[in-house]
Amino acid sequence: MRALSCLKYGATLSFVSLFLREPFVQHGAPMPQGSNPLFSSQWHFALIGDIRAVWADYCGDGVTVAVYDDGVQSSHADLRSNYDQTLEIDLVGSTPNDGSSGHGTAVAGIIAAADNDTDAIGVSYGATLVGVDYLNDAFDLTYAEYLSVLSSAERFDVVNFSWGNYQAFLSGSNLGNAASQTAGEAMALREAISEGRDGLGTIFIKAVGNFAHDTIYGQFGIHGNAQGEGLNNMHELIVVSATDRSGNAASYSSWGHNILVAAPAASVTTDMTGFDGYTAGRMTTTFSGTSAAAPVVSGVAALMLQANPDLHWRDVQNILAASAAQTGSSFGQNASGYEAGNWFSNGAENWNGGGMTYNQSYGYGMVDVLAAVRMAEVWTEMTPDTGRNTTSVTLSNTPATALAISDFSTTSLSINVAEASVEIEHLYVKVSFSHSWVSDISITLIAPDGTEVPLFDHDGRNSYNSDWTFGVASLRGMTDAGTWRVEATDTASRDTGFLKGISLSFEGAAASNDDIYTFTDDFLALQQREGARRSITDSDGGEDWINMAAVSGSAHVNMRATSAALKVAGYTWTEISGTMEHFAGGDGNDTVVGNMANNHFIGGRGSDILLGGAGADTLDGGNGNDSLSGDSGDDRINGGLGDDTITSSSGRDSINGGDGQDVIYAGSGQDTIDGGNGNDMIDASIGDDWVFGGAGADTIDGGSDNDTLDGGDGADDLYGGTGNDYLMGNQGSDHLTGGNGDDTLMGGSQNDYLYGSEGSDLIMGGSQQDRIYGGSGDDTLYGEAGFDRLEGNDGNDLLHGGDQADNLFGGSGNDTGYGGQGLDRLFGGSGNDVLFGEDGRDGMFGESGNDSLYGGKGGDNFFAGTGNDYLSGGSGDDTLNANSGFDTLEGGAGNDMLRGNFNADVFVFAGGFGRDTIPDFDAFNPWEKIDLRQVSAIADLDDLFANHLSQIGADTQISDGLGNTILLKGVQIADLDSSDFMH
Repeated sequence: MRALSCLKYGATLSFVSLFLREPFVQHGAPMPQGSNPLFSSQWHFALIGDIRAVWADYCGDGVTVAVYDDGVQSSHADLRSNYDQTLEIDLVGSTPNDGSSGHGTAVAGIIAAADNDTDAIGVSYGATLVGVDYLNDAFDLTYAEYLSVLSSAERFDVVNFSWGNYQAFLSGSNLGNAASQTAGEAMALREAISEGRDGLGTIFIKAVGNFAHDTIYGQFGIHGNAQGEGLNNMHELIVVSATDRSGNAASYSSWGHNILVAAPAASVTTDMTGFDGYTAGRMTTTFSGTSAAAPVVSGVAALMLQANPDLHWRDVQNILAASAAQTGSSFGQNASGYEAGNWFSNGAENWNGGGMTYNQSYGYGMVDVLAAVRMAEVWTEMTPDTGRNTTSVTLSNTPATALAISDFSTTSLSINVAEASVEIEHLYVKVSFSHSWVSDISITLIAPDGTEVPLFDHDGRNSYNSDWTFGVASLRGMTDAGTWRVEATDTASRDTGFLKGISLSFEGAAASNDDIYTFTDDFLALQQREGARRSITDSDGGEDWINMAAVSGSAHVNMRATSAALKVAGYTWTEISGTMEHFAGGDGNDTVVGNMANNHFIGGRGSDILLGGAGADTLDGGNGNDSLSGDSGDDRINGGLGDDTITSSSGRDSINGGDGQDVIYAGSGQDTIDGGNGNDMIDASIGDDWVFGGAGADTIDGGSDNDTLDGGDGADDLYGGTGNDYLMGNQGSDHLTGGNGDDTLMGGSQNDYLYGSEGSDLIMGGSQQDRIYGGSGDDTLYGEAGFDRLEGNDGNDLLHGGDQADNLFGGSGNDTGYGGQGLDRLFGGSGNDVLFGEDGRDGMFGESGNDSLYGGKGGDNFFAGTGNDYLSGGSGDDTLNANSGFDTLEGGAGNDMLRGNFNADVFVFAGGFGRDTIPDFDAFNPWEKIDLRQVSAIADLDDLFANHLSQIGADTQISDGLGNTILLKGVQIADLDSSDFMH
């Protein structure tokens, strides 16, 4: 039999017995927009850090939190918008069974009461909620079904357990007893942890219990030692204690070295509506207990997972521990109030210049939502392989003969670890002992550095003869190396016992030379008590991080020096000896100078200055207007949010400006640059660079060498510079200039301006109305879709108008133009040009030079200009104007108008030429000719004069007898002779 209770202090305890059918032995800017009128009364927010700063970016959106409790009233006005019925577990209900089951509803509101105009707001007000009636319905199931309810937690991201068992060291609650109910529950939970979140692990948060300073429980030897409940000792669970409104230990909150963090017992939350639940109405202001503290941490965990969905479950624990804040009594002073002990620092060397501080009433301290979320944002950059870097080592000492525990004496067993193999996150201490009156003794673990960890403190009643597996969370950051000792001390007369053996199971990461030196805002207070924290020495090499993500002030560190000062807000925090490689900043304006190593700097918030130095560096500015410089080496630079200035030197650099109006100077080397969102200015400088402007109106200069420039979205200005460049405007009305070299310019969508400048360029306008200029060199211009203007300028150019009505200007040089579809106008300019109108009614202008103009389909208009031109109308009713020069005009199919104008011209006809007109044929000019050699219906000149000429008034008509005619305006047949024709 096992009894569970909702851990609301002061409420009537509702114990539920487990009688199972199978035998078994006795878990962005989403700033709130609603009025949330009770927010000012939710005092717990003032104790957990700057929640508003977190809400500026995160609300828990996309994170699912399950409340394993007595059901959640999903219809509640503050809960229904965040509730997801599709994720409920079929084996049990999700809503309260009766009006007295309001516990889960209160818990759910603390986690994720919605942002609306109704009542209160949750820590992660945008998270998804699911109710699981564990405390009622699960106990009517078979044992296998019961465990299935626990393992089904794999479908959730975060699970809240605001309940617990008697902390009485009962055999059925012994985590180390494979036959116990707790061991079975642990196995089911570990299945969820293994499978949940695609292998990253479901996050479990558990209330530590409400058994401290209770005279009734004290009569039965239950004094609040959280070690007495087996699930509290699981290293996969985050165990949470409670504080009052002042941040001091709550009188009822159990204590122990298995607690990870503390949280305020939030009292203002949702309640069942009407007269159900705790009070009349739909809200309560009297909720309390560690039941009310655990959901605060669940809400924080949801915010962390939104900030970084890639966090492993161990990452979440490490972050919560490292970011927690001092609370209650001050470090270095005696315990006060209901605290079970003093603050102390363990044997680690990498947190605030020394060991991590711990208090068995608070764990590592008060949960700090801003510090935790800031660390979460960068954590996987510092520890990317947490899921694979898991190590467990178990060592035992079982003497052949049990050691006596005599009255008023201490007996001990030791285990020596010669070499470090584990960086500890959790330690299981299994102690086998017996005693005829167990409350006479205490059991303490002594770590190699002298840290004392009370495990058993005169708990229980009657005799004891078994083993117990304790959980120790307070040694985080230490390694397993050294001599570990377990002491059993008898402090009373008459009864005695035996210490039979011990086993230590170290859980954590493989010991490594890669260190993370974490700092928080608690540093200044800690260093006043422990001056050694003002000096850090890293002599073991490795890849080391300075983690300032949780620090609110502006940090400054120069890593190029072998001995450097780490300053915050101008004040020297600590002197660093040895080589540091990496840095993660917080909300301040940080300045970091790198060294010869491959540095990785993360600026975080604030306007940061990150100087990488030599080496292949990774610089991430984060939020704020940052200045980033990679210097030499193949660097990766990301500006992040804000208006950043990025400078690289030599090397093959990869640069991303991120959001904001960035200024990027790439330097030499073959660089890859993405301006990101915003109106960016990018100078690629020397090297064959690839540049993408991203969204915004960007200005990009390729500089020298062969560059690829893509403006991306927005109205961009692209300059290829020297070299053979590739420029793409992409979306937006862009301005592209190729510069020197044989460039390729592509306008993309919208109305673009493209100028090839020097060199033989390929230019393609894309869609919409483009203005395309080839510049000097032999250029190829494509207008593509849209009403385009193409100017070849100097050189022998090739122009393609593409779709719709285009204007083509060949400029100087021997140009070739194709109008494409639409009503095009083609101007040859100077030089001997070839123009093709193609589809549509086109206008062809040869201008100067000996030009060839081909109309193609449609009724085209030709203007030959100066020079000896060739005009071919093609199909359609064309008008050909030869102008000055000795021109050749061929109307082609259709009813054409052929005007020779000045000088002597040749009019060419072929079969099916249509009904054409020559208004100015000069029969007296011996050099002006009508060429009928391709008209097969007219056999020869004799046939022409005999059968195919007719006088129509003042005009002469030539007919091929097949319906095709040539009308010579103002010409008499008598004026014609064989010299006027070619046949």
